[in-house]
Amino acid sequence: MKIKVDLSHASKDASYDILIDSNIPIGEFLKPLGIKKRVCIVTCTTVNNLYGSSISNVLKSAGIEPFFIVLPDGESAKSIKYLSYVYDELIKNRFERSDYIIAFGGGVIGDLAGYASASYLRGVNFVQIPTTLLSDVDSSVGGKTGIDHPAGKNLIGAFYQPKIVIIDVDFLNSLDNRELINGFAEVIKYGAVLDEDLFLYLENNLAKIISKDKQSLMHIIERSCLLKADIVNKDEREGGIRSVLNFGHSLGHAIETLYSYKTIKHGEAISIGMVFASKLSKELNLCSLETVNRLETLIKNSGLPTEIPKFSPEEYVNAMKLDKKVEDESIKFVLINNIGNFKFKKLDFTFIRKFLENLI
Repeated sequence: MKIKVDLSHASKDASYDILIDSNIPIGEFLKPLGIKKRVCIVTCTTVNNLYGSSISNVLKSAGIEPFFIVLPDGESAKSIKYLSYVYDELIKNRFERSDYIIAFGGGVIGDLAGYASASYLRGVNFVQIPTTLLSDVDSSVGGKTGIDHPAGKNLIGAFYQPKIVIIDVDFLNSLDNRELINGFAEVIKYGAVLDEDLFLYLENNLAKIISKDKQSLMHIIERSCLLKADIVNKDEREGGIRSVLNFGHSLGHAIETLYSYKTIKHGEAISIGMVFASKLSKELNLCSLETVNRLETLIKNSGLPTEIPKFSPEEYVNAMKLDKKVEDESIKFVLINNIGNFKFKKLDFTFIRKFLENLI
């Protein structure tokens, strides 16, 4: 399947395709981009061990010479330390503006490699080849790039679109269960606030999805990417409706920050955040208890957490105050009306603190 992210209204060069299939001949889709000869592949240790040799051979057979920058696994790599290391390697290899960087890995790799692409030489060409469900349905699409700061997640970054996104579902075969359901949390998000039919599909096909049934995975990836592409087409830089994609993320990012980006994965944190946001919605009479229960049940049944970790309400509020959606001591929260429908509402931190006190 091919999905178009149409940003022609912003720039004639900004639009790109998302390719979704299995056993994709990657070289055939890279050559038309105008790659002269050399690419830099930014990846992580695990992905390099699994697929480094095979992607190298594929590219070389297409007349493309890769060199690799291999970063550690995990969120800790999404830092100024490893961003500087990427710059060092690009400079050492005399990387030029007409060369291409390929992000080959999960969301951490895509975000960091994307920001390196946006900032090195004031912008070099960039390709996303995601290898996890989380990066397939979320971080590889839409052009959000960046790194974390000790004070908060994704505080440093840029909007920078790739030239193409190549999603090969065969890469998901090597994911362990925890990593698969980590990405599944983002799929739940799309269904919860944008697509009741997708949510119903997740409820009815959960066992097949968790067991990596290829057709089921293909369906949820395609539907998620279609939804995200439509949102990005309307609002590339998150000035309005794109904020809906932050459902569950305000508390979720705070949880990740409080754990210093260790112990808990992104999808696990936003799962807790989605349940919290649904309970907030119920408190504000925006949705029914049935909606809260339906969302919480799907999250629990998939193996994701729902209970808020035992940090203090003050710690949560202080972490959330660094959220990008904060303005005048209030935060723009994504709330849920019913499955498939959302509402934005500004909430002050006094209200959020009191609500947290009742839940923790």
